[in-house]
Amino acid sequence: MNIDLLSLPDSPGVYLMKDSSGEVIYVGKALSLRKRIRQYFQASKNLSPKTKTLVRHITDLEYIVTDTEVDSLVLESNLIKKYRPKYNVRLKDDKRYPYVKVTINSRFPRIFLTRRRLMDGALYFGPYTNSGAVRKTLDIISQVFRIRRCRQPLSEKNNRPCLDYHIKRCNAPCAMKISEKEYMENVWQAIQFLKGETSGLLKELEKKMLDLASRQEYEAAAQVRDQIDAIKVLSQQQIATSGTDDRDVIAAVKDFDTAYIQIFYVRHGNMVGRADFAMSSAEDNTLPDVISQFIKQYYLDSPIPPEILIQCYIPEHELITSWLKQRSGREVHINVPQRGDKKKMIDMALKNAEITMQSNKIKTAVAGESLESLQQLQSLLSLPSLPLYIEGVDISNISGTDAVGSIVVFENGKPSNKKYRHHNIKAVRGIDDFAMIKEVVKRRYAYLKEEKMPYPDLILIDGGHGQLSAAKSSLEEMGVDIPIIGLAKRFEHIITTKKGHGEVIILPHSSPALKLLMNIRDEAHRFAVASHRHRRSARLTHSILDTIKGIGETKKRNLINHFGSVEKIGQASVEELCQIDGINEKLAQRILEKFRELGPWNPADKI
Repeated sequence: MNIDLLSLPDSPGVYLMKDSSGEVIYVGKALSLRKRIRQYFQASKNLSPKTKTLVRHITDLEYIVTDTEVDSLVLESNLIKKYRPKYNVRLKDDKRYPYVKVTINSRFPRIFLTRRRLMDGALYFGPYTNSGAVRKTLDIISQVFRIRRCRQPLSEKNNRPCLDYHIKRCNAPCAMKISEKEYMENVWQAIQFLKGETSGLLKELEKKMLDLASRQEYEAAAQVRDQIDAIKVLSQQQIATSGTDDRDVIAAVKDFDTAYIQIFYVRHGNMVGRADFAMSSAEDNTLPDVISQFIKQYYLDSPIPPEILIQCYIPEHELITSWLKQRSGREVHINVPQRGDKKKMIDMALKNAEITMQSNKIKTAVAGESLESLQQLQSLLSLPSLPLYIEGVDISNISGTDAVGSIVVFENGKPSNKKYRHHNIKAVRGIDDFAMIKEVVKRRYAYLKEEKMPYPDLILIDGGHGQLSAAKSSLEEMGVDIPIIGLAKRFEHIITTKKGHGEVIILPHSSPALKLLMNIRDEAHRFAVASHRHRRSARLTHSILDTIKGIGETKKRNLINHFGSVEKIGQASVEELCQIDGINEKLAQRILEKFRELGPWNPADKI
């Protein structure tokens, strides 16, 4: 690892962590680069599983010192967007929603759709998530205000206006068939319309219609009347909120490693659009962390409203607010509403985020038998939703020693190996399966509760009434409500917690639901046994080698690293043992004699 921890500066900045191929796998920022980076390598036992994996893959590190923490935030967001590092919480895709652009800084401004927002002095409205709807809006603007959309050169000599002029969607400024003053009036009216300022616009147009009628310019008056009617129809289609300020409403929900974000765009008291986003690598992050990361990445190149409403308080609130103010050139407020219409908007955004998450989970569920089995489980167990995320729990031990509890995860009916976890039993001595199940369940779901991580849709316990009762009581003591069942091995009966003492569901062996549960139960058992073997092998390896004279910590570590297990050390030849640094022929003979004294031994025996 090419990292000099001693020479790191005690300054704000951004750091880029790289793997052996030179790829940037994580970008972070810090008020003190020295303190933050050292934390990764000096307190590994306190790191999350994801961070431990990150640290194992770091081979090089680069850092950039900045003047202020705000500068660090800006640079971090830009680098995350550029490199899309594997271990950063990040927007899953960089989809660009369309904007309506008005080239207000040019003569006879154009109005058109664009997916790039540039710092070019033009006015931008959006982003709009429904490109079809915004195209219809542009068509209406063409009909009502007759603003040009084409790129025709402006010239009095042009006697061939484009088709829009002939179908009454443009006043042909390209052929100078309208004065610049009159054209700009139409442009400002279109801008008022896009801003949602329809009440003042309607009054202005009604006055203009009456003036035209009084001068007996009935055709022009009729045209204005049609404008008024079109604007009224569109205004009725917008969702009204109290107040007239512009704001974005942001809500997030989390499904283990993916977060789903919903944004409502409110402009001048009207909800004019919404967008949804997904953020990956979110498993070790709380919802406040996710929302904080989203704001930093999203507003890098999106319009910043004067107010942003969110569902909870976020870390770095003041820092992010300062950055938004710096980017927008005005005050920006991030608020967490507790009551009133703003709270209702947050609740509505949350509901939509939940719907998006559930919809995405169902879409990704494998069709065919997996989906059939999940639907059957939902019906049998009266679950509120498809059990797309199921955790299986089992215990493995020999006479109460080296006991290990396993947690396996099935997503959409398929194993998700990267999310498997095991817990070495700590509080239970001797043979007590029920107490061990209780300990594992408590440790697993207390962690999810404390970290505010989503619970599984269903828990499956490998065992019958006793194991299920122990697991259920552990959940109840924590105040955690998760559907939980057991699967008894002998007859493959499903045990539920209904009616207090438990209800038994008997399914034919051909049932897709039973096949899935047996698969989860067997996988939990396999993983528990593998974890137990590993723990037992490690203990016995150390205990055997500790009894051999001449084997210290260094030689013991060398042997384990070279052969991988105690079984392979015992099966090695004298010549193979002598290849290890510090082991001579005499010591090799002594090692093999010790193994012969123990007799044939397999760490898998009796498991």
